[in-house]
Amino acid sequence: MEILDYYITLHLQHPEKIDETPAEVTVSQLETLFYCTKRNVNLLLKRMGEEKWLTWIPGKGRGNRSKVLFHYSLEEAVEAHFAKLLAKNQITEAAEFLNRPLLPEHLAKKLQARIQDNFGLQVKQTISSSVDLLKIPMRRPLAALDPAHSYTAAEAHFVRQIFDTLVNYNSVTGKFEPHLAHHWDVNPDKTEWTFYLRKSVRFHHGRILTAQDVKYTLDRLQDPSVQSPYRHLFSEIQSIQTFNDYAVRIILKRPNVFFLHYLSSYHAPIVPHDVPIITGKELIGTGPFKVIQYSDKVFILEAFDEHFNGRALLDRVELWFVELNADRIVHYELPGSEATENRHMKVNNNGSHYLVFNFQKEGPHHDLYFRLAVDELIDRNRMIAELGGRRNSPASSLWPKRSQLSPYPSTSLDRAIALLSKSSYQGEALTFKYLDYTSEGLREAEWLQKRFSEAGISVELSPYSLLDPQPLDAEILSKGEVLERDTQYGFLSFIKSERSMRTLLSEEQIKILDEYLARFTGEESYEKRDLILEEIEKYVEDEKILLHMYHIAKEWNYPVLLKGVRLNDFGWADFRKLWVKPEVGSTK
Repeated sequence: MEILDYYITLHLQHPEKIDETPAEVTVSQLETLFYCTKRNVNLLLKRMGEEKWLTWIPGKGRGNRSKVLFHYSLEEAVEAHFAKLLAKNQITEAAEFLNRPLLPEHLAKKLQARIQDNFGLQVKQTISSSVDLLKIPMRRPLAALDPAHSYTAAEAHFVRQIFDTLVNYNSVTGKFEPHLAHHWDVNPDKTEWTFYLRKSVRFHHGRILTAQDVKYTLDRLQDPSVQSPYRHLFSEIQSIQTFNDYAVRIILKRPNVFFLHYLSSYHAPIVPHDVPIITGKELIGTGPFKVIQYSDKVFILEAFDEHFNGRALLDRVELWFVELNADRIVHYELPGSEATENRHMKVNNNGSHYLVFNFQKEGPHHDLYFRLAVDELIDRNRMIAELGGRRNSPASSLWPKRSQLSPYPSTSLDRAIALLSKSSYQGEALTFKYLDYTSEGLREAEWLQKRFSEAGISVELSPYSLLDPQPLDAEILSKGEVLERDTQYGFLSFIKSERSMRTLLSEEQIKILDEYLARFTGEESYEKRDLILEEIEKYVEDEKILLHMYHIAKEWNYPVLLKGVRLNDFGWADFRKLWVKPEVGSTK
């Protein structure tokens, strides 16, 4: 702890005192406050006196307390210390400083604004050129950036910045486009897919991509020891053959007209066979950005100059893991810009936040009447009105457009109690697991707990993290899902993934869902596949396997000089396409 920090710690005990109004204190109190011995307390007081920050007046005689005169106000000291932290790029420490006990609320708000001003799109001038730097605050560290394990929307976005897939899905045209593979063939019954790779595509560590890397990637997704939650999807692969460095054939166990969707997903970008991902932090891909630093505090990407599809326009991205008391809306600012006009963009995600029941654990939730009662207790409109935040609209489906067709009548406590009385519930306490990466998770869980208790359902709250494996020790869990740009594949992955609800289902439920999905993957018509998805959603809804609660919306405010902003289905902008338009008359 630096000497100025000790001064602030002492001043926080007497925030209004300065100069002519001394504060009374004892050395023993300072020993406790500073966590040090009497000798060190005296040394610290001496140093603060030499810096002219305070005057220490020792108490003379028994019962006479010592006094301290502060020569700098608390606000002056705090701002000086805070500026020093930001100057050293110690953003995490600056954010933690805001949680100091006794720090006045008005000062905490002022300092938080300083942190937020430190983020956004910045143009840094070096000796030879300018660097476009994007700094983003995020409330939690990324759970996993290994494509075989990535799950959340944020992870999916960053996986796509670091890695490339064989083919890309164009969500506007609904067609597949060449990417790492410049061409592909498929046999008539859709069981053999042959891909021809681009030449001279480099990984971030310098080696040329070959067919061996493709084989390694797909073998790894199926490998039981890797424990990918998506291995059920890729278990349909029977064998993989490489003909030379640039041709690979994938043979499936059964026809699958949907297989290109698998290969364009963020689960299947190509990773190098010679740099195994062990901890999830050795991240080598061929994507437009390469990883420079990955720690518990910061995640840094830089543009990969040799990307086969052209260098990114943005030079550097820094993701700082800080807990700020604000909605996670990124405001892009251009320091020194005189332009004040901002633009606003909003995206409604496909996906929902929902409750799901754990059928792997015995309990009253196996009773449909119990699940109907819980559903009746969730007043979606009331939840959105009372909790606010990014909760945008009530949900009855993963697709907002389908949810809009639902009437959402007012829920009834009496109806919920009547349904509960028909169930096998006997008043026992149930465990409710909620995501805890922000305080918002607990707030929502407490809202639901209170609502359940009104009907006589007792639930004990228990947090879990995205870093944890699927929790199987609770009867009810809260979760969230955002479908990727290829929403039909996103739904398939949602049903098949062990990170969503598959591991919570009974064998009978899994059998029924897999029968639907077998029809789905064998159907060539997009419209007919959509009808099958509706059948699946109806089955899940009728059985109350999961209870959709609401859809979220993500919003960005950004200055007009920031170009290339297009929000994807995960609510992020593609960093590779962002650029800053110089102001008229600017010499930069």
